[in-house]
Amino acid sequence: MAEIIARTERLLLRTEAEGDQRIWRQHMNVPAVMAHLGGPRTDAQIADTFARMAENRARDGFSFMMLERRSDGLLIGHCGLARIEPDEAPAALHGQMQIGWMLRADCWGQGYALEAARCVAALAFERYGAATLFGQTSLGNAPSWRLMERLGMIRRADLAYVDPAYPPEENPTIVYDLTAARWRAGIPTKKEPQP
Repeated sequence: MAEIIARTERLLLRTEAEGDQRIWRQHMNVPAVMAHLGGPRTDAQIADTFARMAENRARDGFSFMMLERRSDGLLIGHCGLARIEPDEAPAALHGQMQIGWMLRADCWGQGYALEAARCVAALAFERYGAATLFGQTSLGNAPSWRLMERLGMIRRADLAYVDPAYPPEENPTIVYDLTAARWRAGIPTKKEPQP
């Protein structure tokens, strides 16, 4: 049974539930959604992704969470936290907390990603004690880095790197950060997660 980690006005942020992989495969493992993430994944890769989410939660106490729309129970994506692990990342990033998100295409442009990301940023700083929260994307993924900027994150050109896990057109990986001090100062306007 899924555990609810946090609530927002329109979303439940929860652990994985039975059937989530099937829905994820059907609605998020599609070319439009996976365009900046190396393309659609195999069933084995999807199963590995879900296993890693559970492993990260057991190890770190946090991970990516499923986004369930409160109005109808629809799984619309995921958003959450993970440790930065690629060996190619600058040493200053290794083990640091990063935020990420993914939404099914029919839910784009409705503010769900920002709503979820604000909640997750609050969790990072207020529940998990992060000093700095990082975000990673590619320059070509403008919706992603624009959302990072709306969160109050600042681009860190000094931390960009080439990640061979992604195709050349999705490199270099660009990095943004948000410090706890900036977050607490009210940049951006935040909404605390509801228990």
